[in-house]
Amino acid sequence: MTTNFVFSSVGDNTNFDTLWIDSNMEYDIYIIYYGDNDEIFNKYKEKVKYIDRRKGSKFQNFKYFYDTQIDIINKYKQFFILDDDIIISVNDINNMFKISIKYNLDICQPSFLSTGKISWDITTHKKDMLLTYTNFVEVNTPLFNRNALDNLMKVLDNSLIGWGIDYLSIWVNGVNKDKSYAIIHKITCINPRDIDKKSKKSELGLIQNCHSRQQIWSNYAKKINCPADFEKIEYSNIKLSK
Repeated sequence: MTTNFVFSSVGDNTNFDTLWIDSNMEYDIYIIYYGDNDEIFNKYKEKVKYIDRRKGSKFQNFKYFYDTQIDIINKYKQFFILDDDIIISVNDINNMFKISIKYNLDICQPSFLSTGKISWDITTHKKDMLLTYTNFVEVNTPLFNRNALDNLMKVLDNSLIGWGIDYLSIWVNGVNKDKSYAIIHKITCINPRDIDKKSKKSELGLIQNCHSRQQIWSNYAKKINCPADFEKIEYSNIKLSK
């Protein structure tokens, strides 16, 4: 029985069901479908271990799952929470879990190839590195161990829509740790640019209050005395062995 868990909140314009699923999977997948197409829902249902239907953003839906299905949560030790458009292979997902465990990481993510969208330079792939220890892991691809996830869930507010959750994750787990969070350069993925997506229309726009998500985060960060953002630091690197 695996202790690795992949979660995503998915819509109608995703290839997760062909990219992240094959016979070599060393993880289980839980999907929350936020679309309205019964045929697409049933297609996904045939491919994943767990599925539900609910409106909302990825972490809003994950919090709902965490709060209502703790019996499922308790079966797993590592949680990879992916945006539904991330291009990554089954083998790379498997290896993300292995590297996270080997290096005792609280939170980590794969590096991003420059053929896709790069929101933060610190997440860009480094060819000769295994990983870089940092104080930042982007909200679209975080892999948590159970303790780090539990700490985040204690402070995660339902109003948050993606923006700021990456800062919140690090803050609640200890901002000054220099070997607990990492960008895994041995593993790469692609965050598709809007122009390259199957649908040119952003599905983020379907979420209530999405256009206020930065202000919502700023207000909540102030309320709990969390920095709304902070300088992104690269502490040290581990090179790939020859």
